[in-house]
Amino acid sequence: MLRVAMLERGERTLMVSAASTGRATRRSRGELRALIIGAGNQLILEEGLGTGAENLTFKRVFDRLADSTGIRVTNASVIGRIWDNQRDFQTEVLSIIAHSPGSADMDKTLEALGPLLEHADRSTVDSRWHAVQQVCRVGGAANVDALIHTRSWPPWFGVWALVMAGSDTEGNRPIEEALRRGYEEVTNQWGEAYGSMLTFFGLRVRSPMTLRQLTVAAGALAEGCALRDRVDPESMRRILRPTGPDGETEEWTLFGIGLESLTVLFLEADPAWELV
Repeated sequence: MLRVAMLERGERTLMVSAASTGRATRRSRGELRALIIGAGNQLILEEGLGTGAENLTFKRVFDRLADSTGIRVTNASVIGRIWDNQRDFQTEVLSIIAHSPGSADMDKTLEALGPLLEHADRSTVDSRWHAVQQVCRVGGAANVDALIHTRSWPPWFGVWALVMAGSDTEGNRPIEEALRRGYEEVTNQWGEAYGSMLTFFGLRVRSPMTLRQLTVAAGALAEGCALRDRVDPESMRRILRPTGPDGETEEWTLFGIGLESLTVLFLEADPAWELV
């Protein structure tokens, strides 16, 4: 059983019973909130969103928390003390997911590109463009693979779809704002990565287009290809092209081909660039 016990350091401290021992443990409201949100997030990662947050009920989350930690929580201990109602709890969990698209796909993509960048020939304009082509091929495949296998990406995209399909604009507003913040953060991270890549290869964005436009277009293409890969992988992968050093056949993804097309349209050699 859980009850309000006292005020400690200006924050409510709650007595939470442990299922294994029956002993009460003092936990601050913030600590209990984090535990419950963590259990809710884990449920979504394992089961998905379905058609919404209907499975993210207090009962299911409390049962999950008891099974994983031995901590027992009741509605009476949470409603009115941490959240006004179950919907507020669901909104907070979905907002956290919406704001946290993560950077696992970027990390894995850059990791895959490491050897290629280390040995890239940047001595001529042609060799630089060929190296960029290979970045599109290798990085494109790695990026789609990373998106598909990153556990946090499907729930994040699912929240985005829920907001787009929802009719309750006022109720979705906190989630929409979280989506925008997360979107801006991940777009800025990719923009910095693309900017560094352009500097490395001595390229610049063609006027009047911008680096942000390139970043947004590439991100939209990657996400769309990752979604379609789930239902039509044969169209998305194992596309053979004679792009090797001596015209050898190499495997491409559809995203890699699209990314190469974007680079040709958006970029040009920087005449002021010098190899250091």
